[in-house]
Amino acid sequence: MFNTSRDILNLVLALSIAGFTVFICWSLYYLIASLRSIFRVMKEIETTVEKIGDLTRYIRDKIENTSRFVGDLGDKANDLFKTIKDKLNNTGSYLMIIGEVLKRIFDFMQDRNEIKATRKSSKK
Repeated sequence: MFNTSRDILNLVLALSIAGFTVFICWSLYYLIASLRSIFRVMKEIETTVEKIGDLTRYIRDKIENTSRFVGDLGDKANDLFKTIKDKLNNTGSYLMIIGEVLKRIFDFMQDRNEIKATRKSSKK
């Protein structure tokens, strides 16, 4: 079977190359498995970052809507005070002032209820 030392050397070289090939394949398998795990973690991180971005946009929109509402409320209060001042200066009629104030309050409450209704309908 083995006539010379060269035959033994060839057999040892063949076994070494086969062992090295098995080692390389095993290493590549674990490298690919590790890269796959890293890819999954990166996908989860990307999804989490997108959710955080959506949350910050939602909060920003809510703050902007609230600031608009407060601005509108301030404008309406200024209009109400101007109307009262004009009525006191021009006519001196308290009944007209009370009527105007009540009208503005009812208009404000109606506008507020309409805003709430549109918000509820937009959430659905």
